[in-house]
Amino acid sequence: MPEVGESESSRVGGEVPLVLARRPLRLATYNIHKFVGNDGRRDPERILNVLRELDADILCIQEYDARKTAGLLLSLKDLESEIGCTAHVHPTREVRHGYHGNLILTRINAHTVERHDIGRGAAEFEKRGMMVADFDVDGLPLRVCNTHLALWPAARKRQAVRINQLAAPDAGMMVLAGDLNEWLPIGGSRPLFMGRWGAHPSPPTFPATRPVIGFDQVWVTPRRCLVRLEVHMSPLARMASDHLPVKATLDFAAGAAVAVREPAWEPAAVAV
Repeated sequence: MPEVGESESSRVGGEVPLVLARRPLRLATYNIHKFVGNDGRRDPERILNVLRELDADILCIQEYDARKTAGLLLSLKDLESEIGCTAHVHPTREVRHGYHGNLILTRINAHTVERHDIGRGAAEFEKRGMMVADFDVDGLPLRVCNTHLALWPAARKRQAVRINQLAAPDAGMMVLAGDLNEWLPIGGSRPLFMGRWGAHPSPPTFPATRPVIGFDQVWVTPRRCLVRLEVHMSPLARMASDHLPVKATLDFAAGAAVAVREPAWEPAAVAV
């Protein structure tokens, strides 16, 4: 068991891993901002439609809101039925009327899902978590980590150190995805991740209407398994949340040259 802090581990009982055709996997990460869009409206249906647009095998979600006081809830059952997935939840903040936190939505059966507290301690100001889901894809191991790091720079660095302690599966692939809250393109927690994962692009995703900061990121080891990376910039995505989703194409058969594309921002196409 990886030593990255306190964890809760749950084995998905009785499920047989789905064997996929030998094709690249589609993974996406998305901070849904508690379903609140750039027009100030809380609209779960709008978020659901963006998830349909992404059409990903694995979705890493941050800021899922299940508080009854939030109204217009999109339940885990709704998500599972509407986009054909299994939902795994990690509440990072529980209150009297519910919780909010992170999700992993997957069309591939996870044989284990771990929930780690990476934001606890006297030096931390806010609760932060990391989900770790393990899959078997065509007999090859895939480990996916979903997280939402702290706003405070020192806390982000501590959390990056904890995440980097996570072991990659033997002869397989490991992915770190989420909102890393890193403002600096070369400083902060980024050098820590680069030391472990290698150089990765971080195209701008925030704010969604005019993105200039790459908060939302995907890191992959072995690095050559990341064959494509792009920001999802549909008109609906620009309005549904203050973050844009990031899509990654992953390929176990990574013998070919890696081509990672950072889409250019087109000012004329931005909805304001």
